[in-house]
Amino acid sequence: GVMLGSAALLALAAAPRSVRAQEAEPPLDPRLATDTVTFQVRRSVFKGLLVRPRVAAKRPGVLLIPDQRGPSPHWRGMARRYALEGFAVLLPDLLAPYNLPEGSDEGLNLMARIIPAEPQLALDAAADLLAKHPECNGSIAVIGHVWGGPYAMQFAISGARVKAAVIHYATLPSADRSATAKVPVLFHWAENDPRTAPQIEPLEKRMIGAGRVFESWVYPGVSAGFASETAGRTFNKEAADRAFDRTIFFLRRHLGVTG
Repeated sequence: GVMLGSAALLALAAAPRSVRAQEAEPPLDPRLATDTVTFQVRRSVFKGLLVRPRVAAKRPGVLLIPDQRGPSPHWRGMARRYALEGFAVLLPDLLAPYNLPEGSDEGLNLMARIIPAEPQLALDAAADLLAKHPECNGSIAVIGHVWGGPYAMQFAISGARVKAAVIHYATLPSADRSATAKVPVLFHWAENDPRTAPQIEPLEKRMIGAGRVFESWVYPGVSAGFASETAGRTFNKEAADRAFDRTIFFLRRHLGVTG
């Protein structure tokens, strides 16, 4: 298999283990409802965390793709943050069938060996579950960071399941292929990321040439991971908050206003 985005993930993996272990889970937020859901691909049963505002309503959905280590306190916190903005958020656990300890490097190694088509099938099933959920109005977006970015881009290229995609500092398919995206895409790039920065200009040119709807933001002075793990050494709160605000604005524009 091919490891997608290995350089940035190695940077994240370099964060001290103790920092990750000490990341405490906040108490349940009374404003939110949270359920564990399951979905199946062939014989494998996957789990996901579904978070949305407690007041029942049909809402736009967000499929939030975690990194190869699977859900962690950080990703669950991110899911809650999007849910508080009025979205039904599904955080899938692509490692659920393997019964690994949460946050282990075994997940990283396992995902590096799996062909990319396997997680894509699981993510497709997760997107279908979210779109059909009674508290989702069927209008969903996908958000991917680093490893999840190419999968988010594939959703945009296919155009079958999502109405928008948000991608953070990911190595993407060729500019020509990315420019076939059928739905609006929001890109967040890190200026100091030699792995992804060379893609930006050719990608933007092809997207413009193909008449695609997209936004592309480059965050000065930050490295890949600036909006991912808060315990990671490249995290930058100011840039992360700006990216989050732009993401919410983008989602509301393309999925409809929520409350």
